[in-house]
Amino acid sequence: MITAVSHFTANLVKQEMKPAIDIRVIYNGIDHHMFTPKIQNHKNQSKNINVLFCGKLTRRKGAHWLVPIAERLGQGINILYTSGLQPTGMFLNHPQLRCIGSIPYQQMPDVYQDADMLLFPTVREGFGLAAAEAMACGLPVVATDCSSLPELIDNGKGGFLCPIGDVEAFAEKITFLAENPGLRREMGEYNRAKIEKMFTLDRMVGEYQQLFEEVLSKRP
Repeated sequence: MITAVSHFTANLVKQEMKPAIDIRVIYNGIDHHMFTPKIQNHKNQSKNINVLFCGKLTRRKGAHWLVPIAERLGQGINILYTSGLQPTGMFLNHPQLRCIGSIPYQQMPDVYQDADMLLFPTVREGFGLAAAEAMACGLPVVATDCSSLPELIDNGKGGFLCPIGDVEAFAEKITFLAENPGLRREMGEYNRAKIEKMFTLDRMVGEYQQLFEEVLSKRP
């Protein structure tokens, strides 16, 4: 039996390796009890908007587009970015970019909860854990329309999907969400509900257990 964490990944395997058996897609699961929306969400609308970029500072994650995106954002919209667990040497210099360092996994829910939206300009994702974690925390997501991300993010409902490397589109959607707190809240609630329905750890474990039992039952 072959499994994959997204239909995108499954299709890649089918195209490149042409396996003789089917591929079972079992989406990764998020600990939705750990990653939760902020309880108190009555934010001061006059405060700065915090856009979170979470991941390694690599070209595959789209980190080289952060400065061009920041250059197109109005005052009061800041991009907070993690440095990742392994330094890459990439230097980002812009007054609206702020590095928050390397964050331990246990502290990530707090980081998501302090943000207003997630920016995910990645080039390629097998699944997209950061996007799913942000969704579980009730954030809208502005991401690349590529690879597995359309399976996670419903364009126009849970956020916006932009063409790869289109910094104008990313900046436009970020600005639109920054100016519409009600829409941010609606999209965040939509994303939280989608995680609870499709991307929980319990669902993932249950599907793997069912798969193991199915495979073992066929043994001679």
